[in-house]
Amino acid sequence: MIPQWDALFRSLGAIDYPGMLRVLASAWKACHRTLVPGGILAVNIGDALRTEHGRFQLWPNHAETLRAATRAGFRPLPYLLWKKPTNRPNAFLGSGFLPPNAYVTLDCEFVLLFRKGDLRRFPPHDPARSGSRFTRAERDLWFSQVWSDVRGARQGRAGGRSAAFPPAVPERLVRIFSVAGDTVLDPFAGTGTTLWAALALGRNAIGVEWDPPVFDALREEAARRELVTRGRMRATRRTAPGARAPPRRRAGDTGGPSR
Repeated sequence: MIPQWDALFRSLGAIDYPGMLRVLASAWKACHRTLVPGGILAVNIGDALRTEHGRFQLWPNHAETLRAATRAGFRPLPYLLWKKPTNRPNAFLGSGFLPPNAYVTLDCEFVLLFRKGDLRRFPPHDPARSGSRFTRAERDLWFSQVWSDVRGARQGRAGGRSAAFPPAVPERLVRIFSVAGDTVLDPFAGTGTTLWAALALGRNAIGVEWDPPVFDALREEAARRELVTRGRMRATRRTAPGARAPPRRRAGDTGGPSR
């Protein structure tokens, strides 16, 4: 992906692009094992532009993730495109106004969608499902394949990390693909944007984070919000497949009743 993630992937035994894909494939397998029948996996991922061995190219993360999640047992569904410019709208790469060596601006990310097995079933007139319905206007906007109304927003730099992931994206996904009282799993918890969105929407939330400084910041923020007590947070030591030297802390859990 981008250099920001190199150290973390190296700590998990990934020193090249195929190694990174193997680490991520283990996450998709764990998601398939964990989700309920009919559960939905939503993966917000962008392709990467990077120079490797002196050659500049696009690295097709979305295509590799589609293949890996399908191999893990998921059924791919129609995906979303999130158009999220955060800088100048006329930004470009390459040779400016002279053809042919300029590059198209990379300002879209994918929200890949997968289902585990068949459609999820509910009892007739299930109150949690009925209470979670969205409006016609929300449906018409959210189920359009291109989301162009949500701009990227800089997050805090927990552990030196930065991203452009506004709460509106996980809020919509949680509303679309879960009902009140469900548990939302985020296998890449980061600064907790998805966890806080899920809890605010009446869902439970579980987050996994491998980066020790980011985990520490996540735990402190959960305690600050009084969403869970410190006693409910836990750090476990596990070795990821192919990892050479396991990081000091592994996982954060912000589960428990939503507020």
